[in-house]
Order: sequence, then structure tokens, then C-alpha cells
Amino acid sequence: MKLYTVLIISLILSACGGGESGSSTEDVSTIVSQTPTTSTPPPEKTPTETSGETETMADLTIAPEFDLSSKTELSVDVDLNMGDSRAYLNICLKGDDNKADYNQCLLRAPLKQSKLTSTVMLANSALELVAEVWFYDSQNEPLRFYWQHEEGQSAVFTIR
Repeated sequence: MKLYTVLIISLILSACGGGESGSSTEDVSTIVSQTPTTSTPPPEKTPTETSGETETMADLTIAPEFDLSSKTELSVDVDLNMGDSRAYLNICLKGDDNKADYNQCLLRAPLKQSKLTSTVMLANSALELVAEVWFYDSQNEPLRFYWQHEEGQSAVFTIR
């Protein structure tokens, strides 16, 4: 068995060869033609103007109030003044049809006495939300409320 293995390996290695093929005695001649060249001076380098732009990460300055966070805390305040009506709240990202995208919901909770107070962490990409209030005893469409993030405003979703 060893003999066959050694024989097969040596055949494979010798079949690969050393890279040279045959004895080639071709003469390769190269014809070089010289064309007259005119020398032109290199273009003058103009100094680049520095406009005070940031060049490295160490040069960056960030205002102290900017916390580099990619999340925002959203306060949710619901008070529908509907008494003991049993209802359920979904807060989701807004879908293409201006309805809630149920695959991207941020809060799902029952309302107690038609009220709810909660907080939700939002990614900065969640700029438009839809809140849908579904009533247990009704087959009607849900009540829809819309919220859109506005820069500089406190993140509060008030549903009345």
C-alpha cells in the first residue's frame, strides 16, 4: 500500500514538471526606434490653500451637549377619556399606506381606564410613527394618531 502511494505521488509530481518546456532556441530580436523628444518644463506647483478644515480625528471638536447617541427616548402619554372601554395600543413605524407596520412595532400594551404612560427608546431612523388604538368590543377601524420627530423638540407622543 505504501509503495502504491509513493508511486502515485511521484507520478503526480513528475507530471507537473519544472516549468520549462522543451529546448526552445528561438531568437527574439527587438527593434528600437528613437524618436526625437522635446523637453518641457514640469508644471509649476501651486501651494494648496488650507481653509482650516479638519484633517484628523484629533482635530474634531464636539459641543458638550451633543452626546453622540443614536437613540432618543420617546415619552408616550395616552388619555382618551373613554372610561372603562377596553382598548389595546400599538405604536409602530409608519408603513407605506399610512398605517402601522406591524413588523416594526415599538410598543404594544393594553390601556387601563383609557390611559397609558410609558417611554420607548427610538433609533434615529424612526422619524414617523403611527399609534393605533383598537377597542375590544368594536369591529371598526382603529383610531390612528401620527407622530413625527422634529429636530430640537422634546420627544413626546401625546394621544388625546
